[in-house]
Amino acid sequence: MEDFNDPIRDPLNYKLGFLYVNKADSRVFVPKRYGIGYTLNFGKPYVVVGFLLILAAILYTAIFR
Repeated sequence: MEDFNDPIRDPLNYKLGFLYVNKADSRVFVPKRYGIGYTLNFGKPYVVVGFLLILAAILYTAIFR
């Protein structure tokens, strides 16, 4: 059985199976659920805003260049 005391292992903290969303977790970067590396905690508003700004910059560059 899984240890759901660890928020990273709790499947309820993942949206679409890969987006970690946990407002109670104070970390911005959390270890990936599978594999090596880190992912973002999209439960923090400034992470979502930063991600959208970067995405908008990439799309702007792709469309208007």
